[in-house]
Amino acid sequence: MATIKDVAKKSGFSVCTVSRALSGKGYLKEETRKKIMEAVKELNYRPNVLAVNLKTGRRQTLALVLPSLTNIFYSRLEQYMEAYATQKGYLLYLSNTEYDLDKEKQVIENLTGMDIAGAIIFTASGEHGHIKKLSEFGIPYVYMNRFFEDDMEHCLRVDNKKAAYEAVDYMICLGHHNIGGIFQSFAVSSYQERYHGMMEALTDHGLACRPGNILFDVNPEDMGATPGRILHMLQQPDRPEAIFACNDMTAFTIYRAAYILGIRIPDHLSVFGYDDCIMANFVTPPLSTVSIPAKQMSAQAIDFIDHHIRTGELKRLPLLHGSLVIRNSVKNMKNYEQNQ
Repeated sequence: MATIKDVAKKSGFSVCTVSRALSGKGYLKEETRKKIMEAVKELNYRPNVLAVNLKTGRRQTLALVLPSLTNIFYSRLEQYMEAYATQKGYLLYLSNTEYDLDKEKQVIENLTGMDIAGAIIFTASGEHGHIKKLSEFGIPYVYMNRFFEDDMEHCLRVDNKKAAYEAVDYMICLGHHNIGGIFQSFAVSSYQERYHGMMEALTDHGLACRPGNILFDVNPEDMGATPGRILHMLQQPDRPEAIFACNDMTAFTIYRAAYILGIRIPDHLSVFGYDDCIMANFVTPPLSTVSIPAKQMSAQAIDFIDHHIRTGELKRLPLLHGSLVIRNSVKNMKNYEQNQ
């Protein structure tokens, strides 16, 4: 394993100069920095983060607070977070709240008593006063894919409304008019935004969603009650011909209900998901869905916390955008009608 002395020897500079280049502190000519980083890359040098943090007194652990570990989208996001945290010299502490506000409050309280450098949080609800208190303990934080008007500078958002609008608009343009929707709790702002995007798309096309064809407060991880509600929807005489699901886990539950009833996707029912989790491309048929820029989101969150730690300043957070991933779960009704 290469050492900092090996980098110094390879680049032709002193250990002190190499150390300054790696830490980003102090002035160095760009040509000097470039030569040193080339040597770092060639030798595959990795600094001893623990030793550096012990020497500088810098806290090295970031907390990632997730609302669920059974939703496979969060598993992928955690991998990206861990990779970017490592690049910045941090360890990642993972905590799961199971969409339980009381548990989330306990987790946040525990963090204030730990040597945590910063917190990255997917909130369980719209309540967030307990999270804002982290600043009183000198712990920078960022909300992931959440919208809080009184704390916007800490919100890393995805334009959920626009992405949902585009997904529903896509189904309408393929000839679907009786479109249903299934949503988790509106305590989470991202699901509210997806609902509003769906309804705006319907309105713009002069359509409406029939009352029985939209479900709220659905929890796809509750394999007891959730499929029953969807089964009931799909057994109605005026059931939807297409459904927009607020996330891929919900879409997979629709797949299960359709299988039980002998409803073929997309021949008898079209489904559009949201998140583009890894299983979306492996179910049959592969699920059309909205892809959230998980890598970009992870990098932005880690960079926001790191920048705050190093400078004490809040870096402006961008509004991220999802994109449609078209697979085979939505039927082209116009082509079907032309062939009849």
